[in-house]
Amino acid sequence: MKPALSLSTSWLSQRHEDGHAMLQEAAEMGFEMVELSHGIRYSLWPGVLSAIKEKIIRVSSLHNFCPVPIGSLNASPNCYEFTDPRSSQRRKAEALTKETIEHAAELGAGAVVLHLGSTPQYSSHQKLQQAFKDGKLGSRAYVSEKLAAVRKHERLFDERWPALEEILKNLGEHAAQHKIKLGLECREAIHEVPLENQWERIFKNLGPETGYWHDFGHAERKDAMGFLDHLPYFESMSHRLVGCHLHDFVLPNKDHQALGKGIIPFQNFWEKLKTQPLFILELSPRVPAEEVKACLTWWKNHGPN
Repeated sequence: MKPALSLSTSWLSQRHEDGHAMLQEAAEMGFEMVELSHGIRYSLWPGVLSAIKEKIIRVSSLHNFCPVPIGSLNASPNCYEFTDPRSSQRRKAEALTKETIEHAAELGAGAVVLHLGSTPQYSSHQKLQQAFKDGKLGSRAYVSEKLAAVRKHERLFDERWPALEEILKNLGEHAAQHKIKLGLECREAIHEVPLENQWERIFKNLGPETGYWHDFGHAERKDAMGFLDHLPYFESMSHRLVGCHLHDFVLPNKDHQALGKGIIPFQNFWEKLKTQPLFILELSPRVPAEEVKACLTWWKNHGPN
């Protein structure tokens, strides 16, 4: 039996004022489940609870932080980071994540998706992204910037790892108590944690309630920019796979596109699956509704069995 395709509310939450109407729309489009994204404002929350109580739709997962923390007006998955050098900010991130885990349990979800943090190298990301768009992949300047950024990232990660590991252990214990899986998401930029060679260290001392969350668009972007080989990388992580964010990628840098509209050979990846993960369709709000609905047909024809 083909697994269900869940719709991330990232596609529609921005244009709704009522959470009930938001989830009603997703159900009317043909989706049986949703992921409550990091864009769920508190004003949407009462309607969300009402729709779930009425069994209009089921919740597959929540994306941290959910709902949006008070004081943040927009989707804010990185407004607090586990890698922040300030202890007060790290503890705030931990406390809000525990609340998200509790909400996931209350709503009958199976997992919470987490971003781990970043290192202060956004300027390197911008330089590499622009050089890639300008067709300079592999140039001396590109390689030099990339190597310097990787070295700096690894040094800063080493400094911040002890605090990050402590938080992940605490969150894992909290998730286990609530029977929730944590999915640590792969990221798309050089300043974001982790780099691909850091996963083994991250998982070494974590329990089975903490696993890997694969974002297809992020990984394909990194493949295009020469940071990884997408399919072998996916295979190497598939034994830890909790779930996936599904969206296609169009060169040079356009992700969160409808399935089948880009360059990702999804069927090659289904052969590498070693778990039964959650599958979440995470699309840009700019994708037309007819293309979103078409993803359900695409899934029926091309998704894993």
